[in-house]
Amino acid sequence: MILLDTAYVSPLLAETLIEKKVKILDIQQQLILNHKSEDEKNLVKVFQQEDLIIMNSEEAVQILNEYYAESHVTKTANLFKNKFAFRKRLAESYPNFFFLETTSGELGQLDLSSLPYPLIFKPTVGYSSVGVYRVENAQEFQSIIDKMEEKMEQSSEDDSKDVLGSETFIIESYIEGQEFAIDLFFDEKNDPVVLNLFARMFKDEKDMSDRIYYTSKQVLQNYLAPITEYLQGLGEIFNLRKMPLHVELRMDDEGTIVPIEVNPLRFAGAGTTELGSFAYGVNSYDYFFEQKKPDWPALINAMDKKIYSFTCAEFEGEIKIDDGLVIHHELLQQQFHHILEYRHIPYEHGTTFAVIFFSSESLAQNDHILSLDFMEYVEKKEYLYVNN
Repeated sequence: MILLDTAYVSPLLAETLIEKKVKILDIQQQLILNHKSEDEKNLVKVFQQEDLIIMNSEEAVQILNEYYAESHVTKTANLFKNKFAFRKRLAESYPNFFFLETTSGELGQLDLSSLPYPLIFKPTVGYSSVGVYRVENAQEFQSIIDKMEEKMEQSSEDDSKDVLGSETFIIESYIEGQEFAIDLFFDEKNDPVVLNLFARMFKDEKDMSDRIYYTSKQVLQNYLAPITEYLQGLGEIFNLRKMPLHVELRMDDEGTIVPIEVNPLRFAGAGTTELGSFAYGVNSYDYFFEQKKPDWPALINAMDKKIYSFTCAEFEGEIKIDDGLVIHHELLQQQFHHILEYRHIPYEHGTTFAVIFFSSESLAQNDHILSLDFMEYVEKKEYLYVNN
């Protein structure tokens, strides 16, 4: 069963759900859209009968808490969503990793000068990169606290408290190394089945955006084995049988892996999990519903040497989604050498207005995209005029 946010459903996901005849629970209507029967009006029974559960939006967490609260899958999902609880559970494995939780009211009482910089400061409950900051020193921290309180107040107008908690924050060590995002599920034996492995690129050390992720033959050859081995240990700690996950972690030059966060019961958002279908032919939803394992040696051997990437074009600043906007998609498309697919995203439901999948011969194209100001392709209608 999929807990579906119908605000945006990618074409590939829609096709897969139809082909596989997957039971669909519309999270807005709290209603089964297919496989209808009298029993399925009782969502408590529906959840109890389902063996595989996935969602395409973290808004669905509140549905789990309402109808399936005492299940292992819901309790595990809530633990992962609470970044402080997640860190506490892993504290024994990372004894030198600094972290603490604080509330909005306690922020002003912290001795900022005593903290071990650099640090990451973010909401205890959150998603994507909303409200995430890298902090270098006490003076910068004070400035960021002021700005973050304003930003969280704005974001909370659109996101439920189950998705984005603005009352508590976590302060933790900055994790060095290359960052990766992994889509996977754990099988019946609690073994990890990796479906996607993406490396993340940043414009600079302060960049916390989700601007660029990419994969390639070299990325998979170099990192798939050690990351899979690490994920095996994660499964042993949490018992993750048949759970789909989107895991973010970093690996340093010595091969030490530290998790950033685990996003439960979903893959990379806004359809970006589908980068794998372009790069190596893996439809992550198909593999999950069928509980199939990719033949990675064969897939990697068949890959070309191109870089496969996606970027999320997002609004920035004080722009509001109810403003009359014109997006110059055709001009933005001209910044890419080889677009695999350009998707218009209904921006009324969030900050992303386009997801672009593209390939390139090197990372130079990605560096160029990182340098772009996407707001140059956005105009408010009141500023447009026509010369007669």
